[in-house]
Amino acid sequence: MKGSTFKKPSNNSSVLKIAQIWRIICFLSMSTSLGLLLVTKGWEAIDKNQIYIKGAIHTPREEILAAMKLNLPKAILEINPKQIEENIHRDLSVQAVSVNRRLAPLSIEVKVVERIPKAFALRRGKNGQEKGMIDEKGYWIPIFKSAQSKAPSLELIIDGWSQQNQKLISIILRNEQKLGSQLKRIIFKPNGNIVLQTADFLFIYLGNNPAVLKQQIKSIKQLSKSLPHELIQSSSTILDLKNHLKPKLFLPEEIDLSK
Repeated sequence: MKGSTFKKPSNNSSVLKIAQIWRIICFLSMSTSLGLLLVTKGWEAIDKNQIYIKGAIHTPREEILAAMKLNLPKAILEINPKQIEENIHRDLSVQAVSVNRRLAPLSIEVKVVERIPKAFALRRGKNGQEKGMIDEKGYWIPIFKSAQSKAPSLELIIDGWSQQNQKLISIILRNEQKLGSQLKRIIFKPNGNIVLQTADFLFIYLGNNPAVLKQQIKSIKQLSKSLPHELIQSSSTILDLKNHLKPKLFLPEEIDLSK
């Protein structure tokens, strides 16, 4: 008769139970600590010196604080981060913003992603002409007096910006490399006509028909390649593309430049 082998009872189950108990104790301790921190710190008032702003280059701190629309001092639990984000988006031209409350140390953290300037821009404001910048999608970016020294060096100018022509600006900028030469200026006339200035042409008259804008851009590139080199290099040639199927060339003395 074979003797039966004797196995010691495993301690694994006991170890697992002890580990689970310790995990529960640690979780309860952390929850209690966080609860105490929330009670003791959550109703403490903060002031503007406890608001930390990150990512803002062209937008002064004072402008962001004003856009937050907070009546300080105020208890941190009474501050609504989502409402602040909406306020900043509404009042300032930023691409993205996130607001978070911190209990340790007691503070508000505002992270801003600004729009990247693509060109300088001019628009008609209540007090006359305003100077600003625009991004690649045509969104207006204000230049604040306290941040003028930080304004980037940009060669392209948008003259006559308005919210109505923002989409047209975006289309032109997306196709900038298809123009055949460097784009220097986009001009929006009061009558709706669009005029371009490039390194090859003194003026390019596009008229006011957005439906043919992309075809006009293709025509500019083709003409830049096909026209005599001497004619283009003079930088005084005027191209009339209001009818993109029948382009016309002029010299400055042959056309009324005020139109």
